[in-house]
Formats: sequence, structure tokens, C-alpha cells
Amino acid sequence: MREPKWAVVATVDEPAALIISFVAHYLALGAAEVHLYLDRPNPVAVAALAGLPRLHLTVCDADYWARVGWRPLLHVGRQSHNANAVYAATGADWLLHCDCDEFIRDGAGLRADLAAMPDDAAYLRLQMAERVQALGQPEAGLFDGLFRLPVEMFDLIGAGIYGADARFLKDGITGHRIGKAVVRTGLGLRIGLHAPEGKPAHMDSAAGRMLHFDGLTRLHYMLKLLRRASEPVTAGKPRHGRPRLAQIGAVQQLAGDVAACRALVDRLKTVTPNQVRVLGGMGYLDLRRFDPTAALALHGLAPDLSTAACDAELRARDASFIAERGFDI
Repeated sequence: MREPKWAVVATVDEPAALIISFVAHYLALGAAEVHLYLDRPNPVAVAALAGLPRLHLTVCDADYWARVGWRPLLHVGRQSHNANAVYAATGADWLLHCDCDEFIRDGAGLRADLAAMPDDAAYLRLQMAERVQALGQPEAGLFDGLFRLPVEMFDLIGAGIYGADARFLKDGITGHRIGKAVVRTGLGLRIGLHAPEGKPAHMDSAAGRMLHFDGLTRLHYMLKLLRRASEPVTAGKPRHGRPRLAQIGAVQQLAGDVAACRALVDRLKTVTPNQVRVLGGMGYLDLRRFDPTAALALHGLAPDLSTAACDAELRARDASFIAERGFDI
């Protein structure tokens, strides 16, 4: 029986080291195709990735959107457009639509899951684990840290673990627990951010979790929340849930006070020894490290994976936005 071929698509606006690591990781896992759309030009990433096999790289500049015929206002709309274009054209059997800060740990497990999918299942759901730092550990490498899992019955027990900061967390994590989908191609589905539209039948992955680096550095996470606060208001249901809106509102209020803003993000993105003990005892921590350097080396790539280099890139590329928000960093 032929092993299923799978592909990945992402529309990204991230620091070069993350983009390069993302591509190298998924190529090393065995993706038949990696479709990378740059939502903002990134010459460093483009130069580093030039000539890699199985990579299809598109810069979403004005000419690109002119060919498309329109440019969606929000980045999620641009992500959706690009994912559906790949879904319609790919030669792979399955397509994963994810973000550049999301990494599947287990390629062999993914292949086994796909081979075991029943014929009536339209997609495989990959559940999430969110990277955090242990309190007191230096923030040195972009991929350092441990991973916390969504906590069941968090509304009942969350305050006992995180105190007042529980209001910033959805099921114990700062981001989403919905997961991401590896969608069977050829079904004429429409790809959403987390799953195909219409709620077709699916199977949950037995292979493990997708690792979510929701905030590569403290600065990266602060800028992410401030950008969410600056998004144009659209009609309909809010795009973010209550905990994320609480994060956005708090950072917005503190944006003129960098020390206070950093302190908030530290609380959101670190776990205390007691929290490690409690979460670990309940089975909600994964202490295994993640390191993309072997995957990078396979393709002769060696980006600077330090937080210092990432923050320097962020300060340079987002200088005008940082100045507008009153950050003194």
C-alpha cells in the first residue's frame, strides 16, 4: 500500500529564523510539498531557502494580490485564500494548514495516523501543546522551554493554579486548544484556520501534539498582542475569545509602561515551580525539548536561534509600529 503523501501550507509574517526553521523542520519530517507564502517580504529568509527541494515559496507583494484580484483586509483572510488555493492544486493526499510557529513533533506518528484514517474521515485533528518557560530560566534560545497542555475543567480549577491570571487563559493556555487539521484532498472542501468548513467527520491524532511557540520572545508576544489590538473592527462575532481579549486589553492599557507590560507577559509565558509540580502531577506538562538544529543542518542551514537576534530583527522591522505604540525598547 502506498504511503500517504502530505503537504503543508502557511502564510507567514515572522522573523527569518523562525521561517527558516519551519521550512527545514517540515521538509525533514517528510512533507511532499511545503507551500510558504510570505505576507511581508523577508529577503533574509528568501535567500536562505533558495533552491530547497519541495519548497514552493511565494512573496505576497502587490503584484501577487493584483493577480489574485483582491487582497483580504485581515491576515486570517489572506491565510485562508492561500490555503484554499493550495488545497485545490496540490498533488498530495493530505494538506496541513498551520502557522509558522506550530511544529509537529512526530513525523512517523503523523504518517501512521494518516495511513490508519477511515475512508469517511475528512481530516485528522492535531491537538496543541503550548511552549512556556520555567520561572527563573534564562530566555536564551528561540525554542527553549517546556510545553503545557490544555487543562480539563479549567474553569473550576484554573484559579487554584494561576490565581487572578487564570482569566487570561483558555483551558490553561494563552492561545487556542482547537488544534489544526490535516485535510484529505480531492473532497472539494473549504479550508478554515483550524478545520474544514461544514464540520465533516474527523479523527483525533494518536501521534502526539502540535507544539505552539505562541510568542518566540517576550517582545514578540507583546507585539503580537498589540497588533491584535490594532486590527480593524469587523462585523460579526469577535475573532478572539474572552481570555485573548483580556490579554489584548491588558497589554493595550500597559503599552506605555514597558516594565509592567513585560511583567504581565512574563506571568503569561512562564510557569512557577509550584505550577510545574501541579501541572506535571496532573499530566498537563511535556518536559521533552524541541530542537530544530538537526533538521536545519540537513539542508546546510544555520540561522541565529538566539532570542537576542530575534528581538533585534523585530525592533528593526517593526520600528515604526513600536514608535507609534509608545514602546521605549
